[in-house]
Amino acid sequence: MNLIELSPAGNFESWEIKRLNELRSEQFLERLGQSPIYENEDFRMWNITLKPKERIPFRKITNDFSYTFMTDGFAVFDQGYGNIKLGQFKKGDVYYYNIEKQGELIIDFENTSLRDLKFMVFELKSRA
Repeated sequence: MNLIELSPAGNFESWEIKRLNELRSEQFLERLGQSPIYENEDFRMWNITLKPKERIPFRKITNDFSYTFMTDGFAVFDQGYGNIKLGQFKKGDVYYYNIEKQGELIIDFENTSLRDLKFMVFELKSRA
């Protein structure tokens, strides 16, 4: 997996106005997908397929998670801090995000590939 920063944190000047307004509305979803394919008291598993140019709107992520890519592809994601990144993914790539170490995450995700982008998300539920 390769990640390339297209715009640094704090720089909202290059953002589309529609996305910037969506971010400013703070109407974030807290679910990582539409519906989990499996869930128990400890974790959720999501199976996500995005068509070319399809986008997952901004999410506010408060639990540790990992992505496992099932196809090769590209995606652009905007983060709530202003940075924009381009990701190049290969089938089998895994990305892990730790909330305690990396902080709460606000992010969207758009498939910029010419084909469907498929990935599984494993989300650990927080324990109070």
